[in-house]
Amino acid sequence: MSDHPESNRVDELQAYLAKNRVSKKELAKQLGVHPSMISRIISGERAPASRLEKLVELGIPRELLPEPNGPPGRPRRRRTR
Repeated sequence: MSDHPESNRVDELQAYLAKNRVSKKELAKQLGVHPSMISRIISGERAPASRLEKLVELGIPRELLPEPNGPPGRPRRRRTR
């Protein structure tokens, strides 16, 4: 394991999921998202607070989840007339 706290968190979360036989596919189904979103949440790339709270409700320990962050901003679309 790395000494970097974030990589430890990711490793611990993945170990927790494996130990408890919880698949990313099943988590995605329960959250109503694509499995790739679960991978983004686990890595901390995307971690909407609402999704994190749902994971906690499903029994995932909060300390293994990343800090909440919003979706990356998208450029505003220019209105054309």
